[in-house]
Amino acid sequence: MIDDCCPETVAGPVVDARALRHAWTALGPLALGGWPVHCGLGPQHREETLAVLDEVLAGLYLAVDADGRLRWLGKAHRDGGVGARMRDHFRHPERARVFAGVFVVAADPFGSPQAIKAAEGRTADLIGLRGRMGPRTWPVVTEAQWLALVTAQSALRVGRPRPAGDGSGDRSAAPA
Repeated sequence: MIDDCCPETVAGPVVDARALRHAWTALGPLALGGWPVHCGLGPQHREETLAVLDEVLAGLYLAVDADGRLRWLGKAHRDGGVGARMRDHFRHPERARVFAGVFVVAADPFGSPQAIKAAEGRTADLIGLRGRMGPRTWPVVTEAQWLALVTAQSALRVGRPRPAGDGSGDRSAAPA
């Protein structure tokens, strides 16, 4: 842990069903798993929660304080996933003190990093965070850019091309 290096994060709005719905829909078809549930980050639950979050390689996370107010909206895309991102936050004592829980919307880890980044920015816009949480910034994307990124097919959904003439419906363009 490093000394207090940053000011305490500014409290945002209470994370309610509306905020979670915005995070969920911002990921579009990249969203995986069930509806996000609150995971405790207090000292008695922290290690257990982080072990669970280690399994989530990509997605959006909303860290909240004891009153349920948003303290951090972030993203993870591989590189250790959400668990590693939360551990990075806990190296800052001011965050470790106020982060009491987290909601995670898991995403397809084979989706593009740019799509996850766009979803983070879209979530910030839908919740109305810009200018409300101190110096925090989020990616800026237009609605068209966001939509193009999150609806692009991931590597999981792209199949191998069929070899020509394999008898599975390919027909030559030459007339019979």
